[in-house]
Amino acid sequence: MIKQLMIVISLLAFSINGMAQSNNPMGSALDFTKTMKLPTRKEVGKKELKGEYIFTVDLEGNLTNIRVKDSMGYGLDDHVVKKLSEAKNWKVAEIDGVKKAVNYTLPLKLTLPKK
Repeated sequence: MIKQLMIVISLLAFSINGMAQSNNPMGSALDFTKTMKLPTRKEVGKKELKGEYIFTVDLEGNLTNIRVKDSMGYGLDDHVVKKLSEAKNWKVAEIDGVKKAVNYTLPLKLTLPKK
């Protein structure tokens, strides 16, 4: 589960121009999952939880307009939004040499622990 989440977070760490947002995207994924308490498959009644989150990287490299598009439930959305709101210093997208604020959609799929 952590490996899958690290892959998703690593993908999040790349902007439109392909430059890494973080010097250590895998470390960011580990920090993200360290404080997350996942429900078990038995508690949820299924193997995976899916959610989508939308945010904007503004002209200063801050994440704004962070919101839940499709909820995972079980209190996980609050954790994801909190971690996204703590993210700083994103690279601003440049289109034809002009800096632009860009909207992103982050799909997350978490495989739940058996016990």
